[in-house]
Amino acid sequence: MRYVLCLIAVVGFVCLTGCTMSSMARDYSGLQIPEGTPKAHVNTTNVAVHILFSNPVWGDSTLPAVVRDCTTAAKGEGATKIRLVQSNVSTYWWILPPISFVIHPVVANAAGDAY
Repeated sequence: MRYVLCLIAVVGFVCLTGCTMSSMARDYSGLQIPEGTPKAHVNTTNVAVHILFSNPVWGDSTLPAVVRDCTTAAKGEGATKIRLVQSNVSTYWWILPPISFVIHPVVANAAGDAY
């Protein structure tokens, strides 16, 4: 049963591969941060499948790719500057061993304030 659930999770990740999802928060309730009032807070997530922990197969969830997509989303809001406040790359190698030791889902996230 455990392997069936893991297989379903892997298939779900494969269906989402190559996805880049960005969300924006624009309401700061009238408050400012030390740098001024940002145009938006941008949160970007990339989902992909990599092989051997570093080579993208479907999509690209490396840190440079998610930062590029986050800054592109900020530019879409009319921003000329961004302050990245958080980034993360998670490799789900444990999801279906031993297959996932070779090919595995990866999720990367970056968030920042766009000025």
